Amino acid sequence: KDIRIQIGRTGAITPVAILKPVKIGGANITRATLHNEDEIKRLGVKIGDTVVIERAGDVIPAVVKSLKELRDGKEKGFYFPKKCPVCKTQLIRPAKEIIWRCPNSACPARERESLEHFVSKKGFNIEGLGPKIIEQLATQELIGQPADLFDLKEGDLVPLERFAQKSAENLIREIQKTKNIPLNRLIYALGIRHVGEETAIDLADRF
Repeated sequence: KDIRIQIGRTGAITPVAILKPVKIGGANITRATLHNEDEIKRLGVKIGDTVVIERAGDVIPAVVKSLKELRDGKEKGFYFPKKCPVCKTQLIRPAKEIIWRCPNSACPARERESLEHFVSKKGFNIEGLGPKIIEQLATQELIGQPADLFDLKEGDLVPLERFAQKSAENLIREIQKTKNIPLNRLIYALGIRHVGEETAIDLADRF
C-alpha cells in the first residue's frame, strides 16, 4: 500500500512496506521491512505491488519477492529520500556501508528511539513506560534525553492523558526503582552503536 521511512536511534534509515493486513503464524501483519535502498532496487519493488513476505522467528517480517506478473500499471516507483523526513538534515551513506543515516543526534525521531531503547527490558526495564507515554513526555518537552526521566515528578504526569494520581505515583516509583542496575544493562541502555547485549556484558566484566 505504501513505503514509509523509519529512523532508528543511531540514525539508520529503514524503508518499511505498509501492507494490506495478512495473517502469518496467527499474527496480523501490516508492516514488513525492506532493509535498505539497495534491497528495494534488487527486489524492483513498487508501491501497489503484490509481494511475498517472510517472518523468521519474532523478527519483523521482510519482503522477499515482488510479483511483477500481477501488476496492473497503477504501481508507483519509490524514491529514497535525500533528507531526513523528520528533521530535514541531509542524509549520509558512509563508504562501504549500505545504510543511509541521519547524522543529526538531536533529531526528534532519533531521540525518541533512544529513549525507548533506554527503558526497554534489556536496559533499565521501566515498567509502564511505553512508546505512547514517551511520545507524550517528549511532545510536552518534559524529557529530551534519558537522564531527564529521573527528574520527573508526579505533578508533571498527572495533567497528561492516561494519567491519574495513582498511575503517576506508580510510574515515578518504577523509575526511581531502576536507579541501581547492573553495569552491563546501563551500558546496553546507552544505545552505543555496535554495542549489543553480549558486548555490554563483556565491557562490564572487563572494566
